[in-house]
Amino acid sequence: MLLSDENTGGGSGGSPDTHDHAQSFDGAFKISAKAVEMLSRPPIPPASPGPNVITLLATDLLGTGEDGTVDVKGAKGVRITAGPPVVVPAHSESTNGVEIFVGEIQNVTIQRGLLPGIDQKIEMTPSGITVDAGLMPVTIQSLTQITLSVAGGLSTITLAPEGITIQGVLIQIN
Repeated sequence: MLLSDENTGGGSGGSPDTHDHAQSFDGAFKISAKAVEMLSRPPIPPASPGPNVITLLATDLLGTGEDGTVDVKGAKGVRITAGPPVVVPAHSESTNGVEIFVGEIQNVTIQRGLLPGIDQKIEMTPSGITVDAGLMPVTIQSLTQITLSVAGGLSTITLAPEGITIQGVLIQIN
């Protein structure tokens, strides 16, 4: 079933009579091209401005969120960016793997669960990095060595198979 509302506005959003365009299809809808770009931008005046949003959502019929997957894959890499385009470019030729970049005043948050203080969260902010395991333990492991370092290596704690080394200008153990 294909449902399509005609976009009867002024073409590129320049008419105050611009309408939304909705298209629905019961089945697979595929686009194939050398490059595909989706752009959300402010409408050309005198059309009313609104938030610029692109949403990728996969959900079940009732919207309970119990079924639905969004797969993102790049054979060479996937780059996720946020911030002004001049400061944080959306594209980089050097992307090789997964990159997440944001501007200096923005945050990166990874959260599991919705209960603060109980569930886990990793947060990078302009004031520091917080790893909060909530009620669960934190494990950092390596077969060779783990080093905690501050001030460019002025003070370090090194865990290695042969033992633990603590170095610093002043060492206190309570």
